[in-house]
Amino acid sequence: METKIVTKSSRAEATANLAVSVKCEIAKQLQDYGDYEAASEALGDFWRGIGKRPPLDGLNATEQADVLGTVGALSGWLGSSGQVAGAQEFAKDLISESIRLFEGLDEPDKIARAQCDLAICYWREGAMDEARVWFQEALGRAKSPWLQHRILVNATTVEISSNAFAEALSLLEKAAPLLDGVEDPAVVGRFHMQKAIAYERSGGSENLDRALIENAAAGIHFEQANHKRYLARVENNTGNIFRALGRYGEAIEHLDRSRAVFTEIGDVGTAAQVNETRARVFLAQDRYVEAEKIAFSAASTFEGGGEHSLLAEALEAQGIALARMGRYQSALGILKRAAHVAETTGNSQLSGEIVLTTLEEVKNFLSPNEIGAFYQEADHKLGDQFSLEIMRRLRSCARLAMANVATGKSENLIPGSFEQEVHKRESELIRIALEKAGGSVTRAARMLGLTHQGLCYILNHRHKDLLSARAPIRVRRKSIIKKR
Repeated sequence: METKIVTKSSRAEATANLAVSVKCEIAKQLQDYGDYEAASEALGDFWRGIGKRPPLDGLNATEQADVLGTVGALSGWLGSSGQVAGAQEFAKDLISESIRLFEGLDEPDKIARAQCDLAICYWREGAMDEARVWFQEALGRAKSPWLQHRILVNATTVEISSNAFAEALSLLEKAAPLLDGVEDPAVVGRFHMQKAIAYERSGGSENLDRALIENAAAGIHFEQANHKRYLARVENNTGNIFRALGRYGEAIEHLDRSRAVFTEIGDVGTAAQVNETRARVFLAQDRYVEAEKIAFSAASTFEGGGEHSLLAEALEAQGIALARMGRYQSALGILKRAAHVAETTGNSQLSGEIVLTTLEEVKNFLSPNEIGAFYQEADHKLGDQFSLEIMRRLRSCARLAMANVATGKSENLIPGSFEQEVHKRESELIRIALEKAGGSVTRAARMLGLTHQGLCYILNHRHKDLLSARAPIRVRRKSIIKKR
């Protein structure tokens, strides 16, 4: 019997004459299995690349909505994989347009899937509050158990990124009964993978043991699904668990295998995430030169991709390595930038953690006044949602700050100090930008090189007196979400 070889061109020919809805459905399935390149081929002429709007001439409203949503979601995934500048914003625009069209067609499940895809784009950018709102909206609309499960599992990404591990596990508990009847091993694998991450981040030997069990289960299901990308992610996550257990040699073995896969398939974004994890292992092994080099490489990859939380984490690892090599001035600059990057995307939790890291790593280089200021900043940003490990670190830094007070080393911030001058200058720049932008926060943010969420955060937390200068708020979701 002759074996037919399926090539890129033959796949394209096979899908060329399919109905638009079928092309979109095939592309979505391939995307869910991590084959983004095949997904783009399945879309045929509708896929013109990231940043290029798909042709919609001759399509009815349902077809237009399907194409826009599918191209938008795929742009987000490919943009993350390739760290393409502006990809997430482009993806959000197309998905939002898709939702508006589906709203007029009364397609609750299609609206919910698109809202879930939109939430993922916001999460990638570090805008946790926006992502959380969209996941909640999606869950409220979804009708099918499969889609409800998908939304719940994806929503754990926000809670894990926000250190709300108990909430992440609670979402997974809600998702568990919806697995009944699910035959897709990739879906089951993702459930176990997220559970493993939540346990691993919670810390403690018992949770780490649970994480290893869940990760092993995820690997079995991803192998059944032949999901190459997620199998490599399981390797990365296993490496993280072994790092937490102090089994550094095993951690590096898993991380090297993971990185090799992502390098092979050209996923530079996830390969850089693995490198950031490798840098953390090297830090634990006191291999500071290697750690700094790898963290710098990861940060360089994330610079233009728009995934600011990943950039902040890589910069944090680089800053730690520099501090431990005694290069405190460079370390302080890098760590301050890392905290700023996280803050300006709205990820206050991560910013607070990095401020804690700054105190821990460069405390001997800081003045007593700076130690107190850094502690207060970390305490404010972390809020009430943090793990036991973060609580331990925060208490340790509190003792450090109090020790400076007890020894009479604290200093009062004098008028005209550097911090006050920076605050004043920041206020002036924002005011001028808002004036030039006619009160539009979005346009002002672009002028200042910030994200919309980042500028909103700065206005709400540091310059409330400028809120009156902004134009009436027009939130993206108001035009696309039904009023209840």
